[in-house]
Formats: sequence, structure tokens, C-alpha cells
Amino acid sequence: MKSFRSLSLGLCLAALPCVALAELGPIVITATRTEQPRNTSAATVYVLDSAAIRASGATTTAELLRGMPGVQVADLFGNGTEVTISVRGFSETANANTLVLVNGRRLNYSDTTGPDLHHVFPDDIERIELLAGSAGVLYGDQAVGGVINIITRRPEQAAHRVSARVGSYDYNGLQFNSSMQLNESFGYRISAETFSSDHYRDNNEQENTNFSGVLDYERGDDRVFVEFQLIDDELELPGALLEDEFEEDPQQSNPGFADDFINEDTTVYRIGYERQLGEQAFSIDATKRDTDADLRQSFRNFPSPEDGFVDRTNESVNPKLYGTFEAGVPVSYVVGIDLEDSDFDLAIPFDFFGPGVTTSSNEQETESFYFQLNPMIGDNLQLTFGMRDSSVENDLTDGNSFPDGIEVDDDITVAELGLVYRLPDGTRLSARIDENFRFAKVNELALAAPGEILDTQTGESFELGLETTIGNLQLLASIYRLDLEDEIVFDPNVGLFGENINLDETRRDGLTLSLFSQLSVDFGLRFELGLVEAEFRSGSFKGKDISGVSEQIAKLRGDYRVDDFVSLYLEGNYRSDFYAQGDNANQFGKIDSIKVYNAGVAYAHKALEIDFRINNLADESYAEFVTNNGFGAAYQPSPERNFFINAGYRFD
Repeated sequence: MKSFRSLSLGLCLAALPCVALAELGPIVITATRTEQPRNTSAATVYVLDSAAIRASGATTTAELLRGMPGVQVADLFGNGTEVTISVRGFSETANANTLVLVNGRRLNYSDTTGPDLHHVFPDDIERIELLAGSAGVLYGDQAVGGVINIITRRPEQAAHRVSARVGSYDYNGLQFNSSMQLNESFGYRISAETFSSDHYRDNNEQENTNFSGVLDYERGDDRVFVEFQLIDDELELPGALLEDEFEEDPQQSNPGFADDFINEDTTVYRIGYERQLGEQAFSIDATKRDTDADLRQSFRNFPSPEDGFVDRTNESVNPKLYGTFEAGVPVSYVVGIDLEDSDFDLAIPFDFFGPGVTTSSNEQETESFYFQLNPMIGDNLQLTFGMRDSSVENDLTDGNSFPDGIEVDDDITVAELGLVYRLPDGTRLSARIDENFRFAKVNELALAAPGEILDTQTGESFELGLETTIGNLQLLASIYRLDLEDEIVFDPNVGLFGENINLDETRRDGLTLSLFSQLSVDFGLRFELGLVEAEFRSGSFKGKDISGVSEQIAKLRGDYRVDDFVSLYLEGNYRSDFYAQGDNANQFGKIDSIKVYNAGVAYAHKALEIDFRINNLADESYAEFVTNNGFGAAYQPSPERNFFINAGYRFD
């Protein structure tokens, strides 16, 4: 097996003569949590801009993220409703180690449920910023592998659109988007969507209604905004298939899951205020998100005897002060406080050895103080320095592990240090060390060994970055090492039904590469590459690969404009072979690599827009999400060849 160093070098040299595709643009928010005309920190940030989003043909936000370097997407049902987003080599815990934001608001839940990506309208997205790598100082808990910040459009001009979408598996959907600046101070943006689909699997029907809006008032140095979202989602759960069932008919569902479902109602309210104070600025925002879910979840041949529920409430307040001051040299800075309260209640009936109910309740409070400084040292050299102090308090009651209740508290301090050097030709070189952490999520403490308290996961990230332009070729790359201690994962092979544990030391070495070239006025190529070696450094699994992680992820895409009205694209996504999640002993062999090709054609003339997209052109039978509990692999099959056609009309 080639060493990581030689493999990285070889792939870089092989890629340079090619042309590629992640367009580099101005970094506005994510690198510093403040609006900046360029990336003033030492972090590496990739941007998917509005032009690339419009040209992508993507019908879900998860599909957009597949085009970003080093991002591994595992779609549970293949429809974008239940996805795991991993940056830098995570699998079953990816949603706890990759922070996903919308305009700076956390989409991650306080429990292990994944972020609600399918509740973000692609038509509302202005750009997506990926801070690749640890961001423990700037964003705190869960910002271990990276931070994805989805920036939506502000209501700056009149734009209204209505669209209808139909597709495979009886998909039918309607969407309406409207934004307008009513006067020089007041504007709004609203979006509404409803769709229904049988989806690829049996017993996987879904009905979804989603409404969101923003009211924006700006006058002089003051800005006030209000955001709200209402979601009603009803989804049938098909369950996993054993290998023989997967090979026989990947669309089927085991009869034991026939009555399984999850019905969720979500409400989100957010209010914010910003004040410009000369060279400084102050902002504060407060968010409340309630998600109430009724569900029935079975264990194959042991159907659940009745419905259960999972209720979550997340509240957060985030004030910060930022700007620039002089200290012999100009220094940009941000200093702030993050406060979050989470209430979690769960009851899941079961019938393994007789009727019973798994119950759990946790109230979690986290408090953090952070700052980051970015002083200029000369004309071309910039320093990054920051620190964060965080604490957590859990008030946990669990019917199995802690029936009498228990309080679990912890605190941690982390720091970062980085340098950026800019050459006269615009080339940007960076080096950064960042400490990271994540507290155990509200439901992870309950699923540990009886009476055992999970330790806080900690780590260090070391990164080197390069951004440059060579002729018409734009290149953005980073090499990194991520070391973790007490990594928190669910081990299905421990105890009767598995337990959350702290792993031995783990290490992830990797490279991300993004290339873009416009070969001609009408033709452009994009190339994204992510390499990672994720291994255990000590303990019984020392030298073994971390399960669920592919060592190579790549995407190649070509866009061709036929004329002023018609454009075409073809893209290929590759994920190398991997061990099923849970197989950390690497004893069951790897799951085959995945190669998926998608194509589309778009027509736009005046106010009319028509998009036609075919997914999985080669009609491959595969599964992105595979687990192994020691009794054989369990598959969540992905869709075979399918299509969508979307027709929209804009009236401004």
C-alpha cells in the first residue's frame, strides 16, 4: 500500500495538467464569523457560488454538497431526506463532527439526528461556504472535521418564481419563492414547498410541506431581521436489508418494518439585530427550534408494539462584537458568547424479550466565550490567534442507565494559531493549528455502558493550504492531519445491542484539492478530490481502518453551453471501497467502490426555465449506507436510474 505522502504527491501531479472545477471566490463570512471582502484567517475555505448552484441541476441541498472537495455524503434513502455529511473522514458520527449552518444558525441537533438539509430550498441559496478542517475556537462544539455554512439570498430586489417538479417514483412537487425590497429599508423573502413521493424503496412514501420566510429591516447603521420556518414531514421507514435481500431486490422492505414511520413537526423562529459602530460592529441573534416527532421503529422480525416519540427543543443566543482596530498594525477581530439550551425527551417501545419502553430525558446547557484576532504583520503576512472556553451541564434521566437521574458537567479551553502569506501574484499560502472538541450529545450519554460517563472528545488539527491561479486554472488545496482522543462512537459489537464508547486514539491524514478551468466561453471543467487515511493509533484496533470511511472521494464535471438558451452537463462521482460502519476490526471485507454518473439539460428563455436531470445514468445497484453489527452487512439501498423534470416561471 502506498504511503499517504507518495499517494498525495502522485495525484497532485496527475491532476495539474487537467482542468477542473471548484470556482474560487471571495470568502465573506465563515472564515471569521464576520463579513470580510476576503478570507483574513488562516483557515482554508471553499465556495460554491450562485452561478455554480444554478448550473448544478441539483434538486436537493445534499446533492449540492456532493460537489465540494472532501465531502462524503451518505444518503440513507437516496432522496435527500436523511443524510450524513462527513468532512475529513467520519462515518456514523459524521453528523456530530461536521457543523452545518444556515446563515450562521446551527442545523445540527443536540442529539445524533442529522441536520435538516432537505428543509433548505436550493433556489434560496446564494452560496455555500465550506471551512475545511477543525474550527474549535471559532465555532466550538462539533466543529471537528469542518463547517458548512449555507448562505441564503437577502431580499435586495424583486424576484418571484413558481415551479413544478415531477419525477421517478411518483414524485410530484410545487414550489413558490418570492422576495422584494418594498422600500429603501424593508424587504422580505418567503418560500413554500409541498411534495409527495413513493421514493425508491417499498414502504418509503413521503409527504412534506415546508414554509419559510425572512423579514429584513435596515436603516442607517441598524439592521433587524426575523426568520421563521414551519415544516410538516411524514415519512415511512423501509428499514435495512440483509445482503441476500439486497441482491434479490434492493427495492423491497422486510415485512417487520411494514408499520414503521416518522412524522415530524418543526418550527423555527430567529430574531437578530446588528449595529454598525464606525470601524466596529455589534450583533446578537436568538433562535428557538422545536421538533416533535411521532414514530414507530422496529427491529426486523420484532415489530414495535406501538408508537413512540422524540421531542426536541433547542434555544440559543449569540452576541458578538467585531471589527478592526490599530495596535501598531491593523487587527481584525471577533469576540463573542455562544449560549445554547437543549431539551430532549424520548420514548421508544420495543418487543425483543417482551413488551418494554426505552425512555430518556436530558436537559443540556452549553456556554462559551471565544475570540479571534487577525493582525497584519507587514504587507503580505497575517497572523491568526484565538481561544475558546466552553462548559456543558447535563441533567440526564434514563430508564436503563440512570433511572434516578444524574448530572454530568465538563469544561474545556482550546486555542488556534495560524499564518497566511500572500505573494504579489495573488497566491495565498497558509498554515494553521486548531484544537477542537465535542461534548457527548444528549442521547449519547444514555446509550453508554450502565453507570459509565463518556469523556469529552478532544483533538488537534494541523493544516497547510494553497490558493493560486495559473493561467485559466484556479487551484485550492490543503494537506492536513487530524488527531483525536476519546472519539465518541456507537459500537454495535459491545453489550447486547451496542453502546456508545470512547475510542482509543485515532488519526486522519488527508488532502483536499479543488480545480476549476474555463476552457472556452462555452465549456468549463471542474474537479474535486478528497483523500484521507483514517486509522486507529492504539488499542485493540491499532493499525485498522476506521469503518465507514472511503480513502478517496472525487468528482469530475463538465458544463457546456450550446447556445444562449440551452446548456448541458455531465458529472461523475466516485467513492472508493470502505468497511461497513461498525466493522472497526476490518474482518468482513470492504464494500465495493461506488461510481455514479448524472447528466442534465437546462433551457432558459426570458422568464421560463426548464431543467431535466437523470441520476445514476449507468443504472448501478449500490448502497452508500452500510452497517455491520457482527452478524453480516445491512444495506440501505440507493436509487437506480431515475429522473426529474422541473419547470419554473419567473416574474419580476
